[in-house]
Amino acid sequence: MKTRRGLLKPPRAIAVYLFYRSGEPLVALAAGRDLPIEAETLEGLLSVVGNFVETSVRGSRGYATTAMRYDAFGIVAVRGEFVIGAALNDGTAHDSLKADLLRIVRNFEERHWRNLASWEAATKLSDQASEDFSKLLRTTDRR
Repeated sequence: MKTRRGLLKPPRAIAVYLFYRSGEPLVALAAGRDLPIEAETLEGLLSVVGNFVETSVRGSRGYATTAMRYDAFGIVAVRGEFVIGAALNDGTAHDSLKADLLRIVRNFEERHWRNLASWEAATKLSDQASEDFSKLLRTTDRR
C-alpha cells in the first residue's frame, strides 16, 4: 500500500494478542470480524516454538522479540517482564510492526507494572490494554 507521496506504507496487524507471562490470554483483537487464529491456538504455537524468546537475543531492559511464519501469516512477538504481545499480518513479519509492538509492550508495562503482579490483577487492565494494542490494527481505507 502506498501513501500519497508514493512511499510504501508499513503493514499493519490484522490481529493483536496480549498474554500474561505465564501464557493466559488477556486480550485478543482483530481488524475484521473474526480472529484469524484463536488466542489459545496462538498461545500453543508460541509455547511450542516456545523458548522463542528465551533463546532470542535480549533487547534493551529485558525485552525480547521474535518473528515467525504460521500458514499465510507473519507473526511478531515481544516478551516483556510481565506480558507477551503478538501481532499477525498477512505477509511476512516486518521490522516496523515489531518495533511498534515493542514500544507498546514496553510503555504498557512501564505504566502498569504495579498491577501486573498476577494474571488476576492484569485482567483488570484489559480495557486499557485493548485501547493501547488496537493502535496496531489495520484500518479500512476510506475513500
